[in-house]
Amino acid sequence: MKIHALFAAFALASFSLSLGAAEPLSTDRLVHGVITSVDPAVVTIASSQRTVTGKIDPARTKITLHGKPAKLADLQVTAHAKAELCLDETWVSIDEH
Repeated sequence: MKIHALFAAFALASFSLSLGAAEPLSTDRLVHGVITSVDPAVVTIASSQRTVTGKIDPARTKITLHGKPAKLADLQVTAHAKAELCLDETWVSIDEH
């Protein structure tokens, strides 16, 4: 009986860990990868491990292109980018190289 309970606890822990790996944690805010979508209010950046979508707030989001200030219209699909996402799913900065 103890072995069955121990196995059940191990299976539950493994299952919860695998669920957590499927989505980024809310506190995991630094993102890098390929820009897969650029819309007027939303940008999606994907890497081999995950895909992260964030809202664009013109007052809060700082966009740079090769280290120089840029606009949302300057971002391009498939360009490599690094970004920081706030907990409220709004981009704070997006740096495309």
